[in-house]
Amino acid sequence: MRRVLQVAWREFRHTALTKGFIIGTVVLPVLMMVLIPLFSSLVQSEPEPLKGTIAVIDASGRLPVSLDRGLHAASPAKERGRDDPFSGEIQAEVKIEAVTDAAREPGLREDLAADRLAALVLVQPAATDGGPAVELLVPSSSRPMHTRWLERRVHEAQVRTRVEQAGQDYDRVQALLDVPRVRASRLSPDGAQAKDMSELRMLVPVAFMGLLWIAVFTSAQYLLTSTIEEKSSRVMEVLLSAVSPMELLGGKLLGQSLVSAVVLIMYGGLAVAGLGALAMLDVVKVSHLLWIALWFPLAYLMVAAIMAGIGSAVNDLHEAQSLLAPAMVAMVLPLILWLPISHNPNGAVAIAFSFIPPASPFVNVMRITTSSEPVPLWQSLLALVVAAGCVMALVWAGSRVFRVGVLMQGKTPTPRELLRWIRAR
Repeated sequence: MRRVLQVAWREFRHTALTKGFIIGTVVLPVLMMVLIPLFSSLVQSEPEPLKGTIAVIDASGRLPVSLDRGLHAASPAKERGRDDPFSGEIQAEVKIEAVTDAAREPGLREDLAADRLAALVLVQPAATDGGPAVELLVPSSSRPMHTRWLERRVHEAQVRTRVEQAGQDYDRVQALLDVPRVRASRLSPDGAQAKDMSELRMLVPVAFMGLLWIAVFTSAQYLLTSTIEEKSSRVMEVLLSAVSPMELLGGKLLGQSLVSAVVLIMYGGLAVAGLGALAMLDVVKVSHLLWIALWFPLAYLMVAAIMAGIGSAVNDLHEAQSLLAPAMVAMVLPLILWLPISHNPNGAVAIAFSFIPPASPFVNVMRITTSSEPVPLWQSLLALVVAAGCVMALVWAGSRVFRVGVLMQGKTPTPRELLRWIRAR
């Protein structure tokens, strides 16, 4: 055991105690945890006001009047059914210049290009739908929020013009249409109320599954590449003069598991901090975190045993691709099926893949963290038992391949030869 721990510390030191790993896995998440509250305060800051003159070229003279009324209304109309970063209201200190002479367009375009105008509106009366076709021009220095706000105001002016041409009272029609949007709120068990973000709640399960997937495959990839490098550089022969193949494999698996745990803890903490900044910590229950802690070592050992076996059987990364491709098909299934599984965690697809390794740990994490409906406890426990049996089988098979392949040189073994290595005594 002492030699296994020495190998494990060597693997952990050469992987985790490097500048690149520390910056990417430790410093970056901590920095983002600090910046999340600052970012939320910056997003909520007041935008700069829009100032200047809006020139409207309209031979009829109707649109400038409607646009001026909309700008000076007590409560300008807002777009319905839209909720985007540029849909907020801004302070506007603008005046409308009505232009009926179309010959002034070239000069106004020059003024717009030189930032002497806030916007230029061109009205083409010969539209096929009976109303004016309007084009909005803004200077290159216009802010996205200002452009979005101008689009809404010009659109409102078009609607106002058409309604008044039809002999209707625009303000009355607007009052009938201006129905407040229904917004859903969540009530947590402690009585706190917060805005419900259904899209984010849908992404939480796949985010935690992705977090587990990244943590496992980061260290498993290190295990694959380090094994291939040590074998091709003949360092493996030196190591095997001091430890047995099983001690070397055990130390590698243990050392890289610590690397994987560091990745999981740091980026998992970052995810929890982000949910806390959004007042959505109740989305992730303590029981969810405990289930992830149970599934993490099983997921890691499944993938690491496959990677270690492949790394010991080949001489370079190019050769590893032919053996890695079939295994990767099964490993990426959770990423492909995340949408149907998250929508229906107790459906036939989700239940079936809960028992198919090596996808089962990732599928079960996604099912458990989906808050739409609880997963039957017997299914989760049975999946754990099946996964544990699969881990023992994969680690045993990987160790048999590692024992034979770690000193083999020459042609890449075929799948049939790998099976012979597993059965060899």
